[in-house]
Amino acid sequence: MMETEGWHDLIEDFKILEDSASNIGNMHSEKDLWHTKGQLLIINLILSLHSATNLALEESDDQNPT
Repeated sequence: MMETEGWHDLIEDFKILEDSASNIGNMHSEKDLWHTKGQLLIINLILSLHSATNLALEESDDQNPT
């Protein structure tokens, strides 16, 4: 799934969203800050999913050699 063109497009969109959400000039209240923090947590989760999956697969292969 992570090797498809659609996945790569999704990741590029999330990187753009991350840049946009990181702009503190758009925050005018504490509520905006907390909302942005939540957005960035989800964005970072999605952006790190590929690396985390690869790491888990490598660890699984190390524990169960064939």
